[in-house]
Amino acid sequence: MATTTVRYLGLELTSPVILASSGFTSSVDGARRAEDAGAGAVVLKSLFEEQIAAESSLSEEEADYSIHPEAEQYIREMGMHLGPDDYLRLITATKESVAIPVIASVNCISPRWWESYGRQIATTGADALELNIALMPRESTLDRDIEAAYCRIIEQVRSRVDLPLAVKIGPYFTDLPAFTSRLQKAGADALVLFNRFYQLDIDVNALELAPGYRFSTPAELHTPLRWISILSGVLDTDLAASTGVHSGADVAKMLLAGAAVAQVCSAVYQHGHERISAMNADLAGWMDAHGFASIGDFRGRLSQTATGEPEAHERLQYIRALTGIS
Repeated sequence: MATTTVRYLGLELTSPVILASSGFTSSVDGARRAEDAGAGAVVLKSLFEEQIAAESSLSEEEADYSIHPEAEQYIREMGMHLGPDDYLRLITATKESVAIPVIASVNCISPRWWESYGRQIATTGADALELNIALMPRESTLDRDIEAAYCRIIEQVRSRVDLPLAVKIGPYFTDLPAFTSRLQKAGADALVLFNRFYQLDIDVNALELAPGYRFSTPAELHTPLRWISILSGVLDTDLAASTGVHSGADVAKMLLAGAAVAQVCSAVYQHGHERISAMNADLAGWMDAHGFASIGDFRGRLSQTATGEPEAHERLQYIRALTGIS
């Protein structure tokens, strides 16, 4: 019988399926349900930096990267009810209630607040910390280096927090191999690829902005799959797949590409916690069918570095895609 044990962020997980930061992980009960369903770990719902700051406005230096003003106001009001002290209590209570690793999560846009709050997170018993960094420039006149800003945040957190550190980023960078190498050097122990930013839509009847489709689809799997296959074996960090993982077969694909784990969210929203159980069962069945006793027997087998011709990896897939079209 295949074993699905993996290591991520130096932690031993009984399954590579992790319940991502979401409404499901905003309570102790939600974490318990994830554990009962077979999740290898949980990433608690993100605390926004604005909630930590409890200030009326961002500094001038950070304003260029801030979120939309109306969204910012909403977050600040939300922080009155879900503040940083409550979040620390949530981490502690969750750790006391489940046996699986508990990963705290903070959505941040600056290096501020980490000297004090980062240390407080470490005292709660959290097994690791995930930084959900989302700097979104809205003006073409910006002359600041956004990649450098990411690195500054990580360096600041790393200097203050002695916990395994995962960094969740989006896919929209000019040179991902070079950028992810910078993140590793800045102190990231793992990279979560990728953050799925909430989609924008327009209500043509009300003539106003509206949220787009909230959930990922299986078709979105291919972007993180491509980059994990390229970066696996190149970086020393763990790689966690995120976005588009909806089945046990999707988990197997990510592991073959070189991921250490796969985070799931939309699939659980759409099908309930039992989807995690189904993913684990399907993954174990697939491993048995292919004669794999452990995930280590095949993880990274189809990464770019394992092909024997890494320089041809991307070109080969491009040619296959074109020649397959009639």
